[in-house]
Amino acid sequence: MKDLEKFSESSRRKIVIDVVSGTMSKEQARRVYGIKSKSAILEWMRIFAGLPRNAVVDPVPLLKDMSEEKDDIRALKSRIKQLEDELNLSRLKGKAYQIMVDIAKEDYGLDLEKKPGAKQSPDSKKKNLK
Repeated sequence: MKDLEKFSESSRRKIVIDVVSGTMSKEQARRVYGIKSKSAILEWMRIFAGLPRNAVVDPVPLLKDMSEEKDDIRALKSRIKQLEDELNLSRLKGKAYQIMVDIAKEDYGLDLEKKPGAKQSPDSKKKNLK
């Protein structure tokens, strides 16, 4: 089916949503979007509903599935925003810590950065055992 290759999945979904929601008829959608096949939109409706090719399509459950999918997308976008905010906060904390370490080193001569391969002092081992 050439129309399947011509339109991206998101475009096909939008066309199906327009038809299922009653915004336009299948015939209007065919003309507006330049779909040559008379059965393409019906086939897409079956695909998005997860039905076999010869099944009769009931648009109401299909529209509900798409609505649930939109809710999932909104929730995921919200979660991404939350995680990005947490990442930015973590980066700011890291920068603040580095500035604090630099100030302690420059102003007070204290080297607060952990040295690679540093070992625990014998005194601290005794404290941990108690």
